[in-house]
Amino acid sequence: MSKVIVERPRLGRSAAGLRRGRTTALEDDDGEPIRAARPARAPKKDRPDREKALNENLAPLRRFLGKQVGRPWDKVYSEIAENLKVTSTVQQHVRDHLEDFVALRGRMKAGAVVLPGRWGGERTLENDHRRFYVHPRTGLLKENPHYRTWSASYRARQAAAEKERAARMREIDAKTQLHKLKDGIWWELKLGKIGDGREADVVFAAGLSTLAPETLYGRENTRAIAKRQLNKAEKKRLGLD
Repeated sequence: MSKVIVERPRLGRSAAGLRRGRTTALEDDDGEPIRAARPARAPKKDRPDREKALNENLAPLRRFLGKQVGRPWDKVYSEIAENLKVTSTVQQHVRDHLEDFVALRGRMKAGAVVLPGRWGGERTLENDHRRFYVHPRTGLLKENPHYRTWSASYRARQAAAEKERAARMREIDAKTQLHKLKDGIWWELKLGKIGDGREADVVFAAGLSTLAPETLYGRENTRAIAKRQLNKAEKKRLGLD
């Protein structure tokens, strides 16, 4: 397991103190070479010493877990830990990553699995970012049916934000937007830049929004310099409710 997972060189300059011309073979915590021998650079006055950082490739661990779904977690964990030495910093770090992928401390509540929140309280599987969990009753490794990759989650958030924005705002041109503000009324807003000497924003001055300006207008350094309420004919023509 350690041969498969910990396969990248550890990051950082590990031979800063050696004399020019010396060579060094870098080794991992098991004494095995992880990079070909290379000349060590002479230390420079302004070059700070840096320690090597862990640089695991954890994709094989994720793939391994995916193939173990449906098996008892105790057996899966035993197989993972079988060849990982507790005395090895790198290999022990692999164990530490398990809870990044597997929710281990769940319990049943009203017929559903709930997990401890990071800052207290509990959350459902739907609100947990991990792909796998251990079922609290059966002890089997399960796949979270609500799991989405980071990119899929990002796209979903973007789509939700676009839908929310479309329900309250229309872009007419670079200086004109239509907004359904806090009073439930559609307004035509004329926009200007912050820093043009007239900093008052007519929307916020009237208490018509609690959103941050960059969220309200969908851009930064922007303020509303004038507003006009749309009439029924305009709203009908534009398809606004």
